[in-house]
Amino acid sequence: MIDKIKQIGFLSPQWFILLLIIPLLVYLYIKVLRKLSSSMLINGKSEELLVNKLSLSPNDYLFIIRLVAILLVIIALANPQIVTKTDVKKPASETNIVFALDVSKSMLIEDIKPNRLQALKEVLNKFVTMRSQDPVGIVLYAGESMNWCPLTKNYPLLLTKVNKIDDNDLNDGTAIGLGLSSGVNILRQGNLKNKVIILLTDGSNNAGNIDPIQAAGFAKKYGIKVYVIGIGTNGIANIPITDLNGNKSYARVYVTLEEEPLKQIAKITGGEYYRTTDAKGLENIYASINKLETKETKTVTKLSYTTCFDWFIKAALLLLFIEVLLKYTILKTWPA
Repeated sequence: MIDKIKQIGFLSPQWFILLLIIPLLVYLYIKVLRKLSSSMLINGKSEELLVNKLSLSPNDYLFIIRLVAILLVIIALANPQIVTKTDVKKPASETNIVFALDVSKSMLIEDIKPNRLQALKEVLNKFVTMRSQDPVGIVLYAGESMNWCPLTKNYPLLLTKVNKIDDNDLNDGTAIGLGLSSGVNILRQGNLKNKVIILLTDGSNNAGNIDPIQAAGFAKKYGIKVYVIGIGTNGIANIPITDLNGNKSYARVYVTLEEEPLKQIAKITGGEYYRTTDAKGLENIYASINKLETKETKTVTKLSYTTCFDWFIKAALLLLFIEVLLKYTILKTWPA
């Protein structure tokens, strides 16, 4: 309780000017009211005789109680608040992060269960929950690209967009250079020093009018680091096809991941290249990137305010009740 009292601040301290009333009331009491009450009798004896035995008369005690009640009301009017200080750790600097995600039809291949795209969504959900302060955005690309989610710290919104990435209507293909360039366009406008693109693909660049290496040059120009993730197996794979009646069948297609350009993108921009063929490996890669892009933390003091004017109002009412109780019982004075 004492610690809380030490933490009290006042939102409207101008009300303390009313404290000037207190010495005025004391003066009036001593010069006027005390003299008027000196002739009153208490239990058949004059108050003057009682004062000889006590330093303060019963009326004096009642006046002090009333004075304290007035003081408490003035404090309540000043709107006291408990100021609580909490030390919060936050990154010393923010990092703008953009996911550039391949959502071509080959991402539906089921060599990574339940399929490549669904496994990616699950991993992205975990990655987002590991961030706490950084703005994150999403670019989707297939035969073309689109900004799916702007840079945001609204993580519930971000997770909603992650879970809906398979609802896009992009033309099929794999425009890696176009997807990377879209990510660069988002980040180059920001003023943060730390800018990262996490590019994921399961194929080779076969669409769009921007070469992936050229796009990597753009990223380097704007100080953007690119982490590149290649997923899936090479060779013949079964890709699911659903007909108009909802029946699912499979078509055999040849898929290949051209790794050399992806490694060059990472090298040019100062990032890293990763390769995985399973969901656990994909999760580990994103965890590794999260660790690499977690900056040193700093301690920030956060202030929170809790109003407590009702404490003082209740205390004032209690004192006034005690005053009335004493007046008509133990002290039997009339009037105070």
